[in-house]
Amino acid sequence: MTRFLKFSLMMLALQLTLHNPAAAQTTIVIQTWGGAFVDALNSVKADIEKSTGTRLEFITQANSAVGLQRLEAQKANPQVDLWMTADSTSAVALAEDVIEPVPADLVPNLKDIPANLVFPAGPTIWSSPRGICYRVDKTPFAIKTWEDLWDPRLKGMITTTISDKGMFVIMASLLDGGSEKNIDPGFARVKALKPNLGVVYTADAEALKLMQIGEANVAGYCILGVVYKLLGPGSNYKFVMPAKPQFMTVNLVTMIKGRPNEAAAAKVINAILDPSIQERIVEQLGSIPSNKNAKAPSNIRDVIPPLDNLVMPDWDYVNAHYGEWVERWNREIVSR
Repeated sequence: MTRFLKFSLMMLALQLTLHNPAAAQTTIVIQTWGGAFVDALNSVKADIEKSTGTRLEFITQANSAVGLQRLEAQKANPQVDLWMTADSTSAVALAEDVIEPVPADLVPNLKDIPANLVFPAGPTIWSSPRGICYRVDKTPFAIKTWEDLWDPRLKGMITTTISDKGMFVIMASLLDGGSEKNIDPGFARVKALKPNLGVVYTADAEALKLMQIGEANVAGYCILGVVYKLLGPGSNYKFVMPAKPQFMTVNLVTMIKGRPNEAAAAKVINAILDPSIQERIVEQLGSIPSNKNAKAPSNIRDVIPPLDNLVMPDWDYVNAHYGEWVERWNREIVSR
């Protein structure tokens, strides 16, 4: 091949790239939750792509545990760059080498994330309140406490779950003097709830769908972000965060080990942690942003009480026993 021909081919390739910028972009695949969560990310997608020079692709997971199973199956040939997950599940993934620490030198916005919100697996993007969601038009009384779920007037109306690392059972155990390390009181209390249980859900967004189609009136354990967009004056939906015990999960963005796009993925993490991007995301989710310069939604005060009784389980213990809890849940709660 002559020197002139080589030069001509190089110029042609350059022209094709300039006329097709997308060809030069790196695609960053982000695994996250469906429903309101992926909707919120889609609302800032174009701005993140513009500021980072990347193309974003979202794939959804039913919950963090299911998402981890997918990533474990792909470990030899990972198909995802970034994973959004709960702090409890991220610890398992890090121990299994599914994810790797985020390179702090490539993420300048990390300096504005409080130290207690930066975990070995990655930084917090938002904190997500947990509580009870219910249909005010179909529920016979205003629910205010966890104990209200056992009211016989709610017979057959409730849906709940063992997902989210068994937080509902931990809550039930705490009500009767137990804890994550003494879970028997929790299972006993949930067994007593069975007359009020109509259906059990597995995916986070399913709680809302069951209320929308009339298969349940109350989600006895609910993520605020799932129902947040439907709240407000005149709404048939209400979210309650009982005063005690209180649960709030921190959601992280983590980097998958073995992908070739570390620098580009780090740019995307940095953009997600930008205060203006965070404010737009949490405005749709009713969550609390992690960046100290970002403001929480103004109307979050209507549904979030003072956080005086937050429970932080021993996640190492929970992760070690969660599989046993799921088996016990299926055997003792799901089976009629």
